[in-house]
This record gives sequence, C-alpha cells and structure tokens, in this order.
Amino acid sequence: MSAMLLFVAAGMIVLVALFHSVAGQKKLIGPLLQGHTEILSNPTWRALIVFGWHSTTALILLIALYLALVAGGYTAGNDLQLTATAVTFIVLGIANAILAKFKHPGWIMLSSVGIIILTALYI
Repeated sequence: MSAMLLFVAAGMIVLVALFHSVAGQKKLIGPLLQGHTEILSNPTWRALIVFGWHSTTALILLIALYLALVAGGYTAGNDLQLTATAVTFIVLGIANAILAKFKHPGWIMLSSVGIIILTALYI
C-alpha cells in the first residue's frame, strides 16, 4: 500500500472540501437563500440548508482524516473500506459528470481521488 498516494488523496479531499464549503456558500447557497419562497422565509429551514451543505464538508474531511491516519501508520488500513471509499469517489465523480453534463469540474477531482486511492492499494 502506498502511503504517499493516500496522503495525496487526503490532500486532494481537503482541497475539494474547502472549495466545496467556501465556493459553494458564495456561489450556490448564498444566492439560493436570497430567494423568497415559503421554505426560505422560515429561519429553521434556512439554517438546515446551510447546516446540510457544511456538514457534507465535515464528512468529506473525516474521510481525508482516515486516509491520512492510514497513510501515517496511526491506524491499520482496511482494504475493503479503502476500496469502498475509492469506488464511492469514482461513482460520485461519474454522477457529477453526467448530471452536470461535464460543465462542473468536481467530477475530475472526485474521480481522481478514487483512482488514486485504488492505485495506492496496489502499489
């Protein structure tokens, strides 16, 4: 197993997560919350939209932490869990590409993370 590739994947995930949080808030969530609908007029729903968006970032960072801990030798890597993580990122990348008609660059990073994790397992 290649620790260096797992560190690279973890670093890429951190970049994706931070971009997701900051740019998503600015370009997607902020403008969405400017709308005037019945749901958006309710402060609880507005807070839940923001919470949902940023909790995704926290969960993505948790995956990066796991990869870094495995790469650093602080916890044993489980091949099944690493494979599942890799396949999940690849599938998410493919879904992003299809749904956004290849106009959103997230698919490149998501798929790349998955491919790097898979490669790390076999090197």
